[in-house]
Formats: sequence, structure tokens, C-alpha cells
Amino acid sequence: MTAHPETVTADRLLHEGRLASLSLHVLAGAKGLSSPITNPRLQKPGLALAGFLEYVKPGRVQVIGSSEAQFLATLPVATAEERVVALVGLQPPLIVISKAMDQTASLFIQPCERRNVPLALTSVTTSTLIERLAATLEFLLAPREVLHGDLLDIFAIGVLILGDSGSGKSECALELVHRGHRLVADDVVEIYRVRNEDLVGQAPEEVRGLMEVRGLGLISIEQLFGVVAVRDTKPIDLVVNLVAEGTGPVERLGLSESSIEILGLRRPRLTVPVAPGKSLALLIEAATRKYLLGQRGMPDAATEFLTRHDEKLQGR
Repeated sequence: MTAHPETVTADRLLHEGRLASLSLHVLAGAKGLSSPITNPRLQKPGLALAGFLEYVKPGRVQVIGSSEAQFLATLPVATAEERVVALVGLQPPLIVISKAMDQTASLFIQPCERRNVPLALTSVTTSTLIERLAATLEFLLAPREVLHGDLLDIFAIGVLILGDSGSGKSECALELVHRGHRLVADDVVEIYRVRNEDLVGQAPEEVRGLMEVRGLGLISIEQLFGVVAVRDTKPIDLVVNLVAEGTGPVERLGLSESSIEILGLRRPRLTVPVAPGKSLALLIEAATRKYLLGQRGMPDAATEFLTRHDEKLQGR
């Protein structure tokens, strides 16, 4: 497992696939697209345009919406231009103007071009822009770790399958997809810690929807099973570790709870021995159903069995 620090530039954000529907296009400051965005929180610089520049936080994307545009329209032209120059002079990593407000954008074009501050325009509403940008930045700037394994959506539960090379992870994942479950990532899983409590996994963009199966090579799950057989991201709820049979003790009754720590958060872990003739897909489905029952407060079968057994022994 390898941890990677993440660097997000204005160029990376503007070309992020999750934001394609915003149709963001650069109007000025293209030379500054390498500027790093260090804070996932966005800022609407209304106070800065009113002259209170100390409230502008470094490293944040600045969003110009209707309220900022209307305020600038109330100012004398010279004053409005002066306030815009002062804001751009703080060199934010990116300024985005919503609702295709070309007239407002015209105030920013020359200052942004002179100071190499990227200026982008979109036609969507300010609320939509903020929601999408904030969610994407939170994801991109979150702590990140890469694990070798497979991630699937099984009964709406995110199941991360780990194991040594050759343990059958991809073949098991293929069988689970055939059973109607959804693939998120094969072989390489990028995991992000978002909102300080969620572990969200995805595949690297260049191999999203692809699976490498020994004997078949690289296959497209979407082409073989349809678009509903894949999904882009999924929170991780349960970890299944595949091990060679006979390499260590295996839980028989299910009373001992095991967990694994990923990015400082713990998730329940189940160890499944691999042996010829075993249906790993069926075992993982059963493990997921058992996890679901536990989440719904259903009594554990092993605990109930031992309780009844102890009661019988005490009644003798």
C-alpha cells in the first residue's frame, strides 16, 4: 500500500471529468493554470469587492455570482475596475464566473491576463457551480492511498477485496459482476478519506471500467455486461481478505471480530481461505448479507447458538 500526496492545479480542476457538464472555459490567465489550489472551500468575494481584502483566503477558488455582479454594477466604472484589480492582485488560483455573465467577466479579463490569474466562465447557476466545485475539490484534496485489490458494489455495500497476487481477486470480481453486482475498480483502488469519516474508492481514470483476467487479458466490463455493471465511486464498508488455505488460523464461529485500518479509519475485515472448488463469489455474497443484517440490528447467529448451548449446559 502506498500513500500519495495530492496536488490540484487550476488546470487539473478545469479538466476534471466530474465537472464536464459545467462546460467551464478559460477566458484569461491561461499562463497561471499551474497555480495550486490548496483549500477545498470556495469563497464568494463580496467583502473583498467592497474593499475588505483581508477576508480573502489564499489558495481558494473565488466564485463570482449574481450578488457580486449586481454589486459591481452599482459602483462607478472606475471604482468597480479598481476593486476587481485589487482582488486579482491577491492572485487567487482561479476565478470562476457563473450564469454566463459576460459583462461582469469583461471587468476581469484584462487584470487576470496581466497577473496570470486563470479566469473561467460557465453558464450554470451559482448554487450548482458551488455545489459541484466544492464536492470535487473535497474529493481531490482529500488524503489518498492506493491499495492493490478489487472494489465492488454488492447489495449496495462497498466491498473491498484484498489478497496476494494470483489469489483470484479479479476472477472472483468477474463472477460477482456476472451475478448482477457492480465493479468499481480492479487491481488498483484509489481510496480517499472525505468528510473525515468516509473512505471512498475509485479506479484510476485511465483503467476505469476495465478488468484484467488471467487467460482473457484486459476486458471492458461495460461492453460485456452493460453500463449498469460499473460505477465510478463507492464508499468502502467491508474488507474481504483472500488468503491461501492452510497459511494461518481461520475463524470458525465468527465470534472474533477483525478490522483493518485505512487512512486512519477502521473497517471490518473478513478473512476467506482460497482453495480449488470453493465459490469465492458466493462466500463474499454471504459475508455481505451478514454485514447487512448486523447493520440492521439483527442478532448474530453464532452468539445465539453459543447462548443456547450455554443454557443447555447450565440446565443439566
